[in-house]
Amino acid sequence: MSSSKQPPHPEEKPVVPPPEAGDMTLSRQEYDELLRRLKELEDSRDRFLRGAADFENAKKRLARERDEFVKFSQENLLRDLLPVLDNFERALTHAGDSKDPVISGIQRVFKQLSEILKNQGLVRVKTTGEIFDPARHEAVAFVPGEGREDEIIDEIEPGYFLRDRLLRAAKVRVRSKFPEEKGEEIT
Repeated sequence: MSSSKQPPHPEEKPVVPPPEAGDMTLSRQEYDELLRRLKELEDSRDRFLRGAADFENAKKRLARERDEFVKFSQENLLRDLLPVLDNFERALTHAGDSKDPVISGIQRVFKQLSEILKNQGLVRVKTTGEIFDPARHEAVAFVPGEGREDEIIDEIEPGYFLRDRLLRAAKVRVRSKFPEEKGEEIT
């Protein structure tokens, strides 16, 4: 019987590294263990990268939320001040062009308050002469008449935006083409 040497089974065959790696020989088991550890490292790297991306996204989201909070943090205060602003306007409208120093003082205070509110982002909703927009206006009456249909003909109460967010809709009267009934407003 001739005893010829058979090549080792593929799983048992030693892995020989390239010559530049130096003198290094691994068994199949050692090689498989290194591959398993390499796979674990790749998985850990992927989890780390996903975690880092999630962290960056969370930072960006929190920064946007913080900016939004700061931008609109005074919303409730400004909403509460709107009736005060309305009352100032009514008082000054009824006072007319009086030379009374008290009225002049109220006019200056009103102007100063208006500037402060404007600097905080409060903007009045455009009304008279505009086309009715239910997203910005609240129609309290429809007045029959000639002219552009749905044109705002009168402002009852001003509306305001806080930057790009509607704080209060303007209450307006709107022209309509409804048939006139004794020339009265339709409310």
